[in-house]
Amino acid sequence: MSKNDYVKPPKNSVFKDTAGAMKGAYSYLHPDYRKRKLIHLVLVVPVVLFIYALIDGLLMPWTPTIIDTIILTILTILSAYFYPFSLWWYKQSFTGSTLNDMVYIGTLSGAMLRKFGTMFFGIVLAGVLAPIAGPLVLLNCRKKNMIIGDTCDFK
Repeated sequence: MSKNDYVKPPKNSVFKDTAGAMKGAYSYLHPDYRKRKLIHLVLVVPVVLFIYALIDGLLMPWTPTIIDTIILTILTILSAYFYPFSLWWYKQSFTGSTLNDMVYIGTLSGAMLRKFGTMFFGIVLAGVLAPIAGPLVLLNCRKKNMIIGDTCDFK
């Protein structure tokens, strides 16, 4: 072998250690951001479970089985676990930034109601899409080694 020939070390796989990966996922969240978003779960988990059950009922209109219940439970747990990542993705997306930066014109009560409706819709949308968007954001955080949170967390 010449001086320039070498063997690359094996590449660490993201899916190699699932338990370690699940424990370390919240290390990519700013601590203050993580604490604030855990409070959201009180609202998100029942609503997401209801929406998943509604979707399941529309797709399969017969009596739910044990398998349906297990799938709904797993989806709800995944939504709860990946919710902070998904909410961060939603706020960075075009839809989230458009809806959150919208100016409301009208009476004070109407504007407040529309603003709260938009916030609630964003939280629910992030919760429902969390099993898809959350792992993708986490994978991106691991690749770039970045910590996510709101701008007020980093001041």
